[in-house]
Amino acid sequence: MGTGKRRRRKMETPYARITEIREAATSDEANECLGSGFVLIKAVEKRETDALGRQASSIVYVLGKLKGNGNGHTTTPAKTEPSNEPVNIMDDTPDVDPAVLERRPWKPYASGEGEWTFVVNQDGSPVAELEPAKEFLDRLRGGEDMVVGGYKYRLRDKFLKRYPVDGQSA
Repeated sequence: MGTGKRRRRKMETPYARITEIREAATSDEANECLGSGFVLIKAVEKRETDALGRQASSIVYVLGKLKGNGNGHTTTPAKTEPSNEPVNIMDDTPDVDPAVLERRPWKPYASGEGEWTFVVNQDGSPVAELEPAKEFLDRLRGGEDMVVGGYKYRLRDKFLKRYPVDGQSA
């Protein structure tokens, strides 16, 4: 038998390899960045109210440039010239109705940061109310964190977790 000690692997954060961040106000600007080696980190709805109380919203695209992976190759495609074909950066948006998620019985964490709900019943079967969100849940099971509405969602074991995107408690 071993000594019971396990070697812990140092975990790299998702953004540890990003060397430069840019914000793009339009999809054309974002596509330009994508063509020059940037990757889309997130698309965020920006809401503003002018002096007369009128509200306006727009999408801001946050992009990052990745550093090389240490073997002489970069993690982005090696293109000498940017492609003239537009890239639809919204293709990766989850196809889930936020109302399906809102109808779940969310329980707040004691820390006040985020909420959780079950994705399975006591017998281990999937919660029927979440069937319309199956593709979304499958992507979360793959380890992705995804933003829908004002929340970032994460799936761990039988728990669906969500955290406000703006850092505020729900």
